[in-house]
Amino acid sequence: MGHSQGTLITLLAQAMLVDRGERCADCAIMVASPYSVLPDATPKNLRTLQTLIDIVQHTTQSPHAQPPLSALRCGLPGYGGRTGPRWSPEQGQRLGADGKTLVFPERDNRGKVYLYFCPDDTTVALDDVQGIGTYGVPDELPQGEPAMTALQSMRFYQRLWTKRLRNGEPVLVGKAPQPDFTRAEGEPRYPGGWSVAAIASQAGISEGQTRNINAEQLHPPHAPQMFGGEAVTGSTHEAGKDRPDAVSQNAALGNPGASFKWIYVTNIDQRLDLDEGLIRWNHGKEPDDQTRALRQTPVSGNPMLNRKDHYRIYREETPNEIRARMQVDQKEWTDNSYHSAVLRSPENHRWVTAMDVAIGQARCLDDPVMREVLVAIADWRIDKERFKEVSSFLGWSRLSAKARALVQASYQYYDKGKFPSTELVSLTPPALIISSKGKGA
Repeated sequence: MGHSQGTLITLLAQAMLVDRGERCADCAIMVASPYSVLPDATPKNLRTLQTLIDIVQHTTQSPHAQPPLSALRCGLPGYGGRTGPRWSPEQGQRLGADGKTLVFPERDNRGKVYLYFCPDDTTVALDDVQGIGTYGVPDELPQGEPAMTALQSMRFYQRLWTKRLRNGEPVLVGKAPQPDFTRAEGEPRYPGGWSVAAIASQAGISEGQTRNINAEQLHPPHAPQMFGGEAVTGSTHEAGKDRPDAVSQNAALGNPGASFKWIYVTNIDQRLDLDEGLIRWNHGKEPDDQTRALRQTPVSGNPMLNRKDHYRIYREETPNEIRARMQVDQKEWTDNSYHSAVLRSPENHRWVTAMDVAIGQARCLDDPVMREVLVAIADWRIDKERFKEVSSFLGWSRLSAKARALVQASYQYYDKGKFPSTELVSLTPPALIISSKGKGA
């Protein structure tokens, strides 16, 4: 399951596996993808639609049949708790929101690619992006080239997610396959509404535009939860507010031009050497509890009030103080872009993603030793100390020599800026990427 730029990595990974003659992923779910198939938003002569078709075709053409779903029956050796006593390869049971038992048809999702897109997503709606994560895949391109018309026969499925209400009701995910509106009558032309920023920066959606929502029917269909994690809950017509996440906070802290608050420290009679004062104030404190700068302001005395001339000393907020303030200072909050809305509610995964993923293949999570090392190396932000720790895990030696070398190269790239060797990371794109380039590309 890839999100945003992760969907590009997902597609590239499949192309690399094809180059090596290895199996592709059993199932891929792409969420909020910036990938675009529209000629106005893609480089000239780069046939991105054909690239998508080629990668999807190789991913889905030969679903891996082992183990059969019947091998996952409760109690059989190796079933790993994946199923319950009333599960069968034909149907399963689960409790509904009302506590009643729901019966749903089971399906084998190996050899499928899903696209989850949201016409409220403003991040990949920009004029020069026009990602399928906002606009979906049309039946055909403006010049008539088959798009979804071609992909749907290759086990490529779309699901539409939106915070909008239509006829006073949510737009359910998992209705019977059918065309559905990306913009119904009376809805705004732009994913971000009718704001000046939206009109200036986003590609519009024509009223009445539809997409072929061909993903399987869900039992029951799900009313999407699109406001998860908001500091101020939005509505169908107004964006909610998000507190800055850790990435946004660190980006602000790393911006040399950012302006932060100044906090009063004390009054002193004599002018302060600011460099020496800064050293003294920061002494013994953790890096994120240190201030970046001091300043002083001269204040004239008042003999009538028996006040002498003095200096007021201020310090800039520390990183930890800035982070804490951003959590409560609504001036620092931003409009939710709904780029991650699908992911931010566990209910969306419980009722939809869980029905679309392929089960029964991966065994690594059953092994706590391998799980530990795989989860650790999934974080690309590995510095020297973290690499030393990870390479001491019991599962480290069970990775292939090439995998260990790649992890080490990734750490050195993040920590030292040293790009991996061409033996590890080829500078030549996979054949499926190269072959999609048109004449003159």
